[in-house]
Amino acid sequence: MTMKVGPTQQDILKDGRHRTRVEATFSDGTSRDLTFVTSSEIPFVETNKGDLWFSTMLIVAMRRGEVLELADPISDRAASIQRVQDIMTTWYPGRMKHVEVHAPPAERDRRSWRKSPERITASCFTGGVDSFHTLSKNQDRIGAILYGFGIDVPLRETEAIERTTGLLEDVANEEGIRLLTARTTIRKFLQPDTRWGTEAHGAALVSLATLFSPVIDRVLVPATHSYATGRKWGSHPMLDGLWSTDRLAVEHDGAEAVRARKIELIADDPVAQRHLRVCYMEFATMNCCRCLKCQRTMAVLDSIDRLDRFPTFHEKLDLELLGSQELYRDNLVNQIRELHNFVRRKPGNEELVATLVGMLEKAAVTPKRKKVPK
Repeated sequence: MTMKVGPTQQDILKDGRHRTRVEATFSDGTSRDLTFVTSSEIPFVETNKGDLWFSTMLIVAMRRGEVLELADPISDRAASIQRVQDIMTTWYPGRMKHVEVHAPPAERDRRSWRKSPERITASCFTGGVDSFHTLSKNQDRIGAILYGFGIDVPLRETEAIERTTGLLEDVANEEGIRLLTARTTIRKFLQPDTRWGTEAHGAALVSLATLFSPVIDRVLVPATHSYATGRKWGSHPMLDGLWSTDRLAVEHDGAEAVRARKIELIADDPVAQRHLRVCYMEFATMNCCRCLKCQRTMAVLDSIDRLDRFPTFHEKLDLELLGSQELYRDNLVNQIRELHNFVRRKPGNEELVATLVGMLEKAAVTPKRKKVPK
Protein backbone atom coordinates (compact mmCIF):
# COMPACT_ATOMS: atom_id res chain seq x y z
CA MET A 1 0.00 0.00 0.00
CA THR A 2 1.43 3.35 -1.07
CA MET A 3 0.58 7.00 -0.42
CA LYS A 4 1.77 9.11 -3.36
CA VAL A 5 2.51 12.82 -2.97
CA GLY A 6 3.26 15.41 -5.60
CA PRO A 7 4.59 16.92 -7.72
CA THR A 8 4.41 20.38 -6.16
CA GLN A 9 2.37 22.87 -8.15
CA GLN A 10 3.23 26.57 -7.91
CA ASP A 11 1.27 29.31 -9.65
CA ILE A 12 0.46 33.00 -9.40
CA LEU A 13 -3.18 33.93 -8.81
CA LYS A 14 -4.92 36.78 -10.62
CA ASP A 15 -4.40 39.10 -7.65
CA GLY A 16 -0.67 38.34 -7.65
CA ARG A 17 -0.60 36.05 -4.62
CA HIS A 18 1.52 32.89 -4.73
CA ARG A 19 -0.23 29.53 -4.49
CA THR A 20 1.62 26.32 -3.62
CA ARG A 21 -0.30 23.06 -3.62
CA VAL A 22 0.02 19.31 -3.87
CA GLU A 23 -2.24 16.28 -4.23
CA ALA A 24 -1.87 13.16 -2.13
CA THR A 25 -3.35 9.91 -3.45
CA PHE A 26 -3.92 7.02 -1.06
CA SER A 27 -3.89 3.27 -1.54
CA ASP A 28 -7.70 3.11 -1.51
CA GLY A 29 -7.85 5.38 -4.56
CA THR A 30 -9.01 8.51 -2.71
CA SER A 31 -7.07 11.77 -2.86
CA ARG A 32 -6.88 15.14 -1.12
CA ASP A 33 -5.32 18.51 -1.97
CA LEU A 34 -3.19 20.59 0.39
CA THR A 35 -2.83 24.28 -0.44
CA PHE A 36 -0.90 27.31 0.79
CA VAL A 37 -1.44 30.87 -0.45
CA THR A 38 0.99 33.68 0.43
CA SER A 39 1.60 37.23 -0.64
CA SER A 40 3.60 37.88 -3.80
CA GLU A 41 6.52 39.01 -1.61
CA ILE A 42 7.28 35.43 -0.55
CA PRO A 43 9.37 33.62 -3.20
CA PHE A 44 8.48 30.07 -4.14
CA VAL A 45 10.58 27.25 -2.71
CA GLU A 46 12.80 26.12 -5.59
CA THR A 47 14.79 23.11 -4.35
CA ASN A 48 13.82 20.01 -2.38
CA LYS A 49 10.16 20.95 -2.70
CA GLY A 50 9.18 17.72 -1.01
CA ASP A 51 10.30 19.31 2.28
CA LEU A 52 7.17 21.46 2.08
CA TRP A 53 4.95 18.45 2.59
CA PHE A 54 7.16 15.82 4.16
CA SER A 55 6.46 16.30 7.88
CA THR A 56 2.70 16.48 7.35
CA MET A 57 2.59 13.57 4.91
CA LEU A 58 4.75 11.33 7.08
CA ILE A 59 2.32 11.61 9.99
CA VAL A 60 -0.58 10.70 7.69
CA ALA A 61 1.33 7.81 6.10
CA MET A 62 2.26 6.41 9.53
CA ARG A 63 -1.34 6.68 10.65
CA ARG A 64 -2.56 4.85 7.53
CA GLY A 65 0.34 2.37 7.49
CA GLU A 66 1.21 3.19 3.87
CA VAL A 67 4.56 3.58 2.13
CA LEU A 68 5.21 7.29 1.56
CA GLU A 69 6.28 8.13 -1.99
CA LEU A 70 7.09 11.77 -2.82
CA ALA A 71 7.49 13.03 -6.38
CA ASP A 72 9.78 15.87 -5.25
CA PRO A 73 13.16 15.54 -3.50
CA ILE A 74 13.56 16.05 0.23
CA SER A 75 16.64 16.99 2.24
CA ASP A 76 18.95 14.21 3.41
CA ARG A 77 17.86 13.29 6.96
CA ALA A 78 17.46 9.53 7.17
CA ALA A 79 18.47 9.35 10.85
CA SER A 80 15.98 11.99 11.99
CA ILE A 81 13.19 10.39 9.94
CA GLN A 82 13.84 7.12 11.73
CA ARG A 83 13.81 8.83 15.14
CA VAL A 84 10.51 10.58 14.42
CA GLN A 85 8.97 7.24 13.55
CA ASP A 86 10.48 5.56 16.61
CA ILE A 87 8.98 8.23 18.89
CA MET A 88 5.53 8.27 17.32
CA THR A 89 5.17 4.49 17.18
CA THR A 90 6.32 4.21 20.80
CA TRP A 91 3.80 6.84 21.90
CA TYR A 92 0.92 5.50 19.80
CA PRO A 93 1.59 1.81 19.07
CA GLY A 94 -2.03 1.16 18.17
CA ARG A 95 -2.27 4.10 15.78
CA MET A 96 1.13 4.64 14.17
CA LYS A 97 3.29 2.28 12.10
CA HIS A 98 6.84 2.50 10.75
CA VAL A 99 6.69 3.18 7.01
CA GLU A 100 9.16 3.32 4.16
CA VAL A 101 9.89 6.71 2.58
CA HIS A 102 10.81 7.08 -1.09
CA ALA A 103 11.80 10.36 -2.78
CA PRO A 104 14.22 11.49 -5.49
CA PRO A 105 17.78 12.31 -4.37
CA ALA A 106 18.19 15.59 -2.50
CA GLU A 107 19.02 18.59 -4.66
CA ARG A 108 22.08 20.69 -3.89
CA ASP A 109 21.61 24.45 -4.08
CA ARG A 110 24.91 26.17 -4.82
CA ARG A 111 23.56 29.69 -4.43
CA SER A 112 24.49 31.95 -1.52
CA TRP A 113 20.98 32.20 0.02
CA ARG A 114 21.98 29.97 2.93
CA LYS A 115 24.41 32.64 4.12
CA SER A 116 22.20 35.59 3.24
CA PRO A 117 21.79 38.06 6.11
CA GLU A 118 18.29 38.80 4.86
CA ARG A 119 17.03 35.42 6.10
CA ILE A 120 15.75 35.77 9.64
CA THR A 121 14.43 33.82 12.61
CA ALA A 122 10.65 33.55 12.85
CA SER A 123 8.37 32.35 15.62
CA CYS A 124 5.01 30.67 15.19
CA PHE A 125 2.50 33.05 16.71
CA THR A 126 -1.22 32.95 17.49
CA GLY A 127 -1.44 35.76 20.03
CA GLY A 128 -1.75 33.33 22.94
CA VAL A 129 0.26 32.81 26.11
CA ASP A 130 2.83 30.42 24.63
CA SER A 131 3.34 32.71 21.64
CA PHE A 132 3.85 35.86 23.69
CA HIS A 133 6.18 34.05 26.10
CA THR A 134 8.44 32.90 23.26
CA LEU A 135 8.32 36.32 21.60
CA SER A 136 9.14 38.11 24.85
CA LYS A 137 12.09 35.91 25.85
CA ASN A 138 13.60 35.89 22.33
CA GLN A 139 13.17 39.53 21.33
CA ASP A 140 16.85 39.84 20.50
CA ARG A 141 16.67 37.27 17.70
CA ILE A 142 13.09 37.04 16.39
CA GLY A 143 12.66 39.00 13.19
CA ALA A 144 9.19 37.80 12.19
CA ILE A 145 6.03 36.17 13.50
CA LEU A 146 4.42 33.40 11.49
CA TYR A 147 0.73 32.53 11.26
CA GLY A 148 -1.49 30.28 9.13
CA PHE A 149 -5.14 31.14 8.56
CA GLY A 150 -7.13 27.92 8.41
CA ILE A 151 -5.21 26.34 11.26
CA ASP A 152 -6.93 27.71 14.36
CA VAL A 153 -9.31 30.18 12.68
CA PRO A 154 -11.29 28.48 9.87
CA LEU A 155 -11.11 30.14 6.46
CA ARG A 156 -14.91 30.51 6.44
CA GLU A 157 -14.77 32.82 9.50
CA THR A 158 -14.08 35.99 7.51
CA GLU A 159 -14.76 38.42 10.37
CA ALA A 160 -12.51 36.47 12.72
CA ILE A 161 -9.78 36.43 10.09
CA GLU A 162 -10.05 40.19 9.70
CA ARG A 163 -9.90 40.68 13.47
CA THR A 164 -6.95 38.29 13.85
CA THR A 165 -5.13 40.00 10.98
CA GLY A 166 -5.46 43.29 12.80
CA LEU A 167 -4.08 41.77 15.99
CA LEU A 168 -1.11 40.23 14.20
CA GLU A 169 -0.35 43.44 12.32
CA ASP A 170 -0.49 45.46 15.53
CA VAL A 171 1.86 43.08 17.35
CA ALA A 172 4.34 43.01 14.45
CA ASN A 173 4.29 46.80 14.12
CA GLU A 174 4.67 47.40 17.85
CA GLU A 175 7.53 44.90 18.08
CA GLY A 176 9.19 46.24 14.92
CA ILE A 177 9.28 42.84 13.21
CA ARG A 178 7.88 41.27 10.06
CA LEU A 179 4.52 39.51 9.76
CA LEU A 180 4.40 36.35 7.62
CA THR A 181 0.98 34.83 6.94
CA ALA A 182 -0.52 32.21 4.67
CA ARG A 183 -3.93 30.78 4.01
CA THR A 184 -3.90 27.02 4.15
CA THR A 185 -6.05 23.90 4.05
CA ILE A 186 -3.51 21.88 6.05
CA ARG A 187 -5.72 21.26 9.09
CA LYS A 188 -8.61 20.17 6.88
CA PHE A 189 -6.18 17.88 5.03
CA LEU A 190 -5.02 16.24 8.26
CA GLN A 191 -8.39 15.91 9.95
CA PRO A 192 -9.65 12.63 8.40
CA ASP A 193 -6.63 10.63 9.57
CA THR A 194 -4.98 12.26 12.57
CA ARG A 195 -5.56 13.84 15.95
CA TRP A 196 -4.55 17.48 15.72
CA GLY A 197 -3.11 18.17 19.16
CA THR A 198 -1.50 14.89 20.11
CA GLU A 199 -0.20 13.87 16.70
CA ALA A 200 -0.24 16.33 13.86
CA HIS A 201 -0.01 20.04 14.66
CA GLY A 202 3.76 20.20 15.10
CA ALA A 203 4.32 18.63 11.69
CA ALA A 204 1.80 21.05 10.18
CA LEU A 205 3.62 24.07 11.62
CA VAL A 206 6.87 22.79 10.11
CA SER A 207 5.24 22.57 6.67
CA LEU A 208 3.98 26.14 7.12
CA ALA A 209 7.43 27.35 8.15
CA THR A 210 9.09 25.57 5.22
CA LEU A 211 6.87 27.57 2.89
CA PHE A 212 8.67 30.68 4.17
CA SER A 213 12.16 29.18 4.09
CA PRO A 214 13.23 31.50 1.25
CA VAL A 215 13.07 34.33 3.83
CA ILE A 216 13.61 32.55 7.19
CA ASP A 217 16.36 30.17 8.26
CA ARG A 218 15.02 29.21 11.71
CA VAL A 219 11.57 28.82 13.22
CA LEU A 220 10.71 28.73 16.93
CA VAL A 221 7.72 26.58 17.89
CA PRO A 222 6.31 27.74 21.25
CA ALA A 223 5.88 24.88 23.70
CA THR A 224 2.37 23.85 24.70
CA HIS A 225 3.50 21.83 27.71
CA SER A 226 6.42 22.06 30.12
CA TYR A 227 9.20 19.55 30.53
CA ALA A 228 7.59 18.61 33.84
CA THR A 229 4.44 17.17 32.28
CA GLY A 230 6.14 14.69 29.94
CA ARG A 231 2.95 14.77 27.87
CA LYS A 232 2.89 13.16 24.42
CA TRP A 233 2.07 15.95 21.99
CA GLY A 234 2.38 16.74 18.28
CA SER A 235 4.87 19.52 19.02
CA HIS A 236 7.38 18.28 21.58
CA PRO A 237 10.98 18.90 22.71
CA MET A 238 11.89 15.43 21.43
CA LEU A 239 10.22 15.92 18.03
CA ASP A 240 10.43 19.44 16.69
CA GLY A 241 14.17 19.63 16.07
CA LEU A 242 14.06 16.36 14.12
CA TRP A 243 12.11 18.09 11.36
CA SER A 244 15.05 20.46 10.63
CA THR A 245 16.51 20.47 7.12
CA ASP A 246 19.57 22.01 5.49
CA ARG A 247 17.29 24.95 4.63
CA LEU A 248 15.44 25.44 7.92
CA ALA A 249 16.27 24.87 11.59
CA VAL A 250 13.28 24.01 13.79
CA GLU A 251 13.50 24.81 17.52
CA HIS A 252 11.07 23.95 20.31
CA ASP A 253 10.93 26.86 22.76
CA GLY A 254 9.54 27.58 26.22
CA ALA A 255 9.12 24.14 27.79
CA GLU A 256 11.04 25.29 30.87
CA ALA A 257 7.95 27.09 32.20
CA VAL A 258 4.44 25.90 33.05
CA ARG A 259 1.55 27.90 31.60
CA ALA A 260 0.83 29.88 34.77
CA ARG A 261 4.47 30.93 35.03
CA LYS A 262 4.42 32.04 31.38
CA ILE A 263 1.39 34.21 32.09
CA GLU A 264 3.20 35.76 35.04
CA LEU A 265 6.27 36.45 32.90
CA ILE A 266 4.28 38.32 30.23
CA ALA A 267 1.89 40.06 32.66
CA ASP A 268 3.77 43.36 32.52
CA ASP A 269 4.45 43.29 28.77
CA PRO A 270 2.39 46.16 27.31
CA VAL A 271 2.08 44.46 23.90
CA ALA A 272 0.75 41.27 25.50
CA GLN A 273 -1.58 43.31 27.68
CA ARG A 274 -3.16 44.94 24.63
CA HIS A 275 -3.39 41.88 22.43
CA LEU A 276 -3.40 38.58 24.36
CA ARG A 277 -5.77 36.14 22.63
CA VAL A 278 -6.39 32.68 24.08
CA CYS A 279 -9.96 31.75 23.14
CA TYR A 280 -11.03 29.44 20.32
CA MET A 281 -14.52 28.65 21.64
CA GLU A 282 -16.16 31.28 19.48
CA PHE A 283 -15.14 33.79 16.83
CA ALA A 284 -17.45 36.69 17.68
CA THR A 285 -15.04 38.21 20.21
CA MET A 286 -11.32 38.05 20.89
CA ASN A 287 -11.80 36.21 24.22
CA CYS A 288 -15.18 34.89 25.35
CA CYS A 289 -14.19 35.03 29.06
CA ARG A 290 -16.47 32.05 29.68
CA CYS A 291 -14.59 28.97 28.45
CA LEU A 292 -12.10 27.07 30.61
CA LYS A 293 -9.11 28.37 28.65
CA CYS A 294 -10.16 31.97 29.18
CA GLN A 295 -11.03 31.31 32.83
CA ARG A 296 -7.66 29.67 33.55
CA THR A 297 -5.78 32.60 32.04
CA MET A 298 -7.93 35.13 33.88
CA ALA A 299 -7.40 33.24 37.15
CA VAL A 300 -3.62 33.61 36.92
CA LEU A 301 -3.84 37.30 36.01
CA ASP A 302 -6.32 37.91 38.82
CA SER A 303 -4.10 36.11 41.34
CA ILE A 304 -1.23 38.52 40.58
CA ASP A 305 -3.45 41.63 40.31
CA ARG A 306 -2.96 42.09 36.57
CA LEU A 307 -6.33 41.14 35.08
CA ASP A 308 -7.51 44.76 34.83
CA ARG A 309 -4.51 45.55 32.62
CA PHE A 310 -5.66 43.13 29.90
CA PRO A 311 -8.58 44.76 28.04
CA THR A 312 -9.01 41.73 25.78
CA PHE A 313 -10.65 40.09 28.82
CA HIS A 314 -13.81 42.17 29.12
CA GLU A 315 -15.28 40.46 32.20
CA LYS A 316 -14.18 39.90 35.77
CA LEU A 317 -13.17 36.45 36.96
CA ASP A 318 -16.27 34.46 37.97
CA LEU A 319 -15.25 31.82 40.52
CA GLU A 320 -18.66 30.16 40.39
CA LEU A 321 -18.34 29.78 36.63
CA LEU A 322 -14.77 28.54 36.93
CA GLY A 323 -15.75 25.97 39.54
CA SER A 324 -18.56 24.65 37.34
CA GLN A 325 -16.20 23.78 34.47
CA GLU A 326 -15.99 20.07 33.74
CA LEU A 327 -12.51 18.54 33.66
CA TYR A 328 -13.42 15.77 31.26
CA ARG A 329 -9.89 14.87 30.16
CA ASP A 330 -6.67 14.14 32.03
CA ASN A 331 -5.01 17.05 30.23
CA LEU A 332 -7.53 19.48 31.74
CA VAL A 333 -7.00 18.02 35.19
CA ASN A 334 -3.25 18.50 34.85
CA GLN A 335 -3.75 22.12 33.77
CA ILE A 336 -5.91 22.90 36.81
CA ARG A 337 -3.43 21.11 39.07
CA GLU A 338 -0.61 23.29 37.70
CA LEU A 339 -2.79 26.37 38.19
CA HIS A 340 -3.52 25.35 41.78
CA ASN A 341 0.18 24.82 42.52
CA PHE A 342 0.87 28.31 41.21
CA VAL A 343 -1.87 30.35 42.90
CA ARG A 344 -1.62 28.67 46.30
CA ARG A 345 1.82 30.22 46.65
CA LYS A 346 0.41 33.71 46.10
CA PRO A 347 -1.06 35.46 49.17
CA GLY A 348 -4.67 36.58 49.22
CA ASN A 349 -6.07 33.93 46.85
CA GLU A 350 -7.88 31.71 49.36
CA GLU A 351 -11.21 31.70 47.48
CA LEU A 352 -9.55 30.88 44.16
CA VAL A 353 -7.50 28.10 45.77
CA ALA A 354 -10.65 26.62 47.31
CA THR A 355 -12.39 26.72 43.92
CA LEU A 356 -9.52 24.87 42.25
CA VAL A 357 -9.39 22.28 45.02
CA GLY A 358 -13.11 21.68 44.53
CA MET A 359 -12.60 21.21 40.78
CA LEU A 360 -9.84 18.67 41.35
CA GLU A 361 -11.86 16.77 43.96
CA LYS A 362 -14.86 16.59 41.64
CA ALA A 363 -12.66 15.45 38.74
CA ALA A 364 -11.22 12.65 40.86
CA VAL A 365 -14.62 10.95 41.09
CA THR A 366 -15.94 11.87 37.62
CA PRO A 367 -15.34 9.41 34.74
CA LYS A 368 -13.29 10.97 31.93
CA ARG A 369 -14.67 11.08 28.42
CA LYS A 370 -12.94 8.87 25.89
CA LYS A 371 -12.57 9.84 22.26
CA VAL A 372 -13.77 7.30 19.75
CA PRO A 373 -10.66 6.17 17.77
CA LYS A 374 -10.63 7.18 14.15
